[in-house]
Amino acid sequence: MQDIEKDMGQDGSICVRDKKIIVKNPIGNGEYPIITPPGKGNLLVNGEIINRPIKVKKEDAIEFIEFKVPAKRNIDISWNKEKTEGYISITYEKEIIYSLMDSSKSISLTLEVVEEEGKYPPIISKNELEQEFNKAKITYGIIEDAILKASSSREIKNLLFAKGMPPKPPIEDSIKIFFNTNKRAINFEDDEKIDYRNFNSITSVKANEVLAEIIKGENGVNGINIFSQIIPGKQKKKSNFNASNGAKLKDNIITSTIDGKPNFKNNTVWVEPIYILNKDVTITTGNIKFPANVEINGKVTEGMRVVSGGSLVIRGGVFSADIEAKNSSDIIGNIVNSNIKIGGTNLIKSERINILKSLREDLYSLFVNINYLNENNLIDKNIVVGFIIKSLIETKFRNLSKILIKVIACTAKDGCNNSEVLKLVKTKLIGAGPSSIKDISEIEEIIYKIDNELSELEKDAIIEANLNIEYAQESKIDVVGNINICGKGLFTSELNSTKSIIFTTDKVICRGGHLKAGEMIKASIVGSESGVFTNLEVDKRGEIYIDLAYHNTTFIIGNKKYILDKPSKNIHVYIDKDGSLAVDKLLL
Repeated sequence: MQDIEKDMGQDGSICVRDKKIIVKNPIGNGEYPIITPPGKGNLLVNGEIINRPIKVKKEDAIEFIEFKVPAKRNIDISWNKEKTEGYISITYEKEIIYSLMDSSKSISLTLEVVEEEGKYPPIISKNELEQEFNKAKITYGIIEDAILKASSSREIKNLLFAKGMPPKPPIEDSIKIFFNTNKRAINFEDDEKIDYRNFNSITSVKANEVLAEIIKGENGVNGINIFSQIIPGKQKKKSNFNASNGAKLKDNIITSTIDGKPNFKNNTVWVEPIYILNKDVTITTGNIKFPANVEINGKVTEGMRVVSGGSLVIRGGVFSADIEAKNSSDIIGNIVNSNIKIGGTNLIKSERINILKSLREDLYSLFVNINYLNENNLIDKNIVVGFIIKSLIETKFRNLSKILIKVIACTAKDGCNNSEVLKLVKTKLIGAGPSSIKDISEIEEIIYKIDNELSELEKDAIIEANLNIEYAQESKIDVVGNINICGKGLFTSELNSTKSIIFTTDKVICRGGHLKAGEMIKASIVGSESGVFTNLEVDKRGEIYIDLAYHNTTFIIGNKKYILDKPSKNIHVYIDKDGSLAVDKLLL
């Protein structure tokens, strides 16, 4: 049996142990082992690179050279669209080694390799980074801290390493508006009581007010990118802010040239000289206060107030409301239970002038009375003059106290708290003040101060402001100028005119109330057959003309009064040459 095996022989073998190729030759007629090279790495047999299967024997020099993929750094440099920011990302890949895999003995062996990781490449140095930047032609705005970070870490992703200087954008011209263009907001959570009538959207200005300021911008400034290239700055747009009607532009300041309502639209500022409201004045619109002309194409309703710094036109009547206007105005429709004042501040000055004149007259009469008593030795020499003056005020001149109170009120209303007459009234004439007067010349001094104050007041030109109305009922109307009634007339109303009150159409009725004018009252029908009390009053030089008046019509001129006891026509009331009150009339 042993002889048979010896004759047949035994094949050789080949295997891999600890990355070494071990070959065992055959015995007898056995076959030599075959080796096939792997896909990666080089197989050398007797110094020759083998790339096909080959028989080998133990005596052959068999060597396997490992295949290595070297470690590497991947550097990616990028920048933004504007080229003002540079970013770097660095990834590190380890070395890869393909070495022989152990195998079992066989007659034929195809070598197999195993992949193993090697070492990382070294972290990039500062010099190497700078070389990369130069290679990319990035030369501006390199960030030193970014270089330090990149040269000390293996985790670098989109690191900002260079920052240019972006161009500074232009600052466009702008406009600063100094008037309110929005409605006032209402806070419904406020605890305090809100007067909703005073919430309205009207903004108004006086002439020569600053409306807006044009703030000049600047052109853009050049920048520089990370490649050291200039980035041109943009030019600012041409300014198109402007002033239009009622406004002017000078040295970038827009001011109003008239009183009115300021507006801003399409880069233009202008002032409207009139405010027009095409609906009723109600709590929804709020009170109207405007420094120029106002036109209301509706009515003014209960509790509302309209103040115009110019003329005023109301086309729907006034009902339980307050109306004020500085210039001549028209109220079309009924005026019911309302207060109307036409003349503005002139009305206050006019009232003050009239009350000062009344004070002067009473003080002059007081002065004449005391002089008479002195000249006729009717005053005991032991009695102080001040006591006599106080006694006369309390007895013969009782109305003087009322006049003094009105002087104080009117002066305060006119804002003249530094008035010398006001000081003298408070210290010499009110309360116990007259007792301090030691000589009658002190009354003369007060009269002199009144004359000076009247002279100053009358220097201020009082502009005539007329009022045209159709009908007034239970209303109070004060006008610096004329009042013209061209409709149905008046019913129990109080009218006060510094000039004339004229009923311009025939058969217009004035029934009840009190009409007072500075120069003239001219009416058609006054009073009623039932004898309703109606008072017509003018100043000393005034006149009254009535077509027809009923009994209980009272005519007053200055301090003289006449009450009509029978219906009469063609009435003319005036002061005769002898100073008496003359009443020309014909009985019906």
